[in-house]
Amino acid sequence: MGGLRFVYPYKRRFVGKILDNYLAKGFYRGQHSLFTLNYNYIGIKGMPVFWLRIKVADVKEGSTAKAIRKACKSFTVIYKKAVITDEINDLFRAYRGMIDFDTSPSCAAYLHDDTFELPFNSMLVEIRDNDRLIAVGYFDKGTNAIAGILHFYHPDYKKYSLGKYLMLMEIDYASDNKIPFYYSGYIAINFPKFDYKLFPDINAIEVFLPIEKEWKPYIQYDNVYLENYFNEHIVELL
Repeated sequence: MGGLRFVYPYKRRFVGKILDNYLAKGFYRGQHSLFTLNYNYIGIKGMPVFWLRIKVADVKEGSTAKAIRKACKSFTVIYKKAVITDEINDLFRAYRGMIDFDTSPSCAAYLHDDTFELPFNSMLVEIRDNDRLIAVGYFDKGTNAIAGILHFYHPDYKKYSLGKYLMLMEIDYASDNKIPFYYSGYIAINFPKFDYKLFPDINAIEVFLPIEKEWKPYIQYDNVYLENYFNEHIVELL
């Protein structure tokens, strides 16, 4: 994985403005550490990746987001401190059996590392249909930012686009708590599986340019530009 760098929580916790600062530098959570990279392998295919964030106050939802909210309006949304329960484990197993890509064998394996105590202020959003748990999203909270970490849902509810609905609920949490930035992970060039991260409002999304170490409006930089940027400025550094 190209340009892969880790920061470990030996004598620190990644909370408050410390987490904000790392997220702003293009880092993201991997279990109990933070990492960044510029090139990744999805299966056997390698591709450039660029980190994204959403300016929460600028989001103006389009027809897709509005349709998802309407479809999910009867569901109950609950925010709480992050936990992993038997109910959540059962949901993760059901989700894992549906997907067509590799992921961790369990929710705990995805989120946790026994080497270090949890260094994040982690939150959980539950989506329920009456009493039935149908979707879960984990996110980490700083002072001026939150970062979506893991989303999964029950296969029976696939038609509701619950992965995107979880993103909307986390954006709502940020908006309600006056948190200006929502970090959604990376987008991969010429690999549309990650393009769902653009749906809330492409005009409110910023992309991180690692050479300048600056966030720029994503709408100004299409895939052709970003691929050329990678080939001209980053590939030789890997």
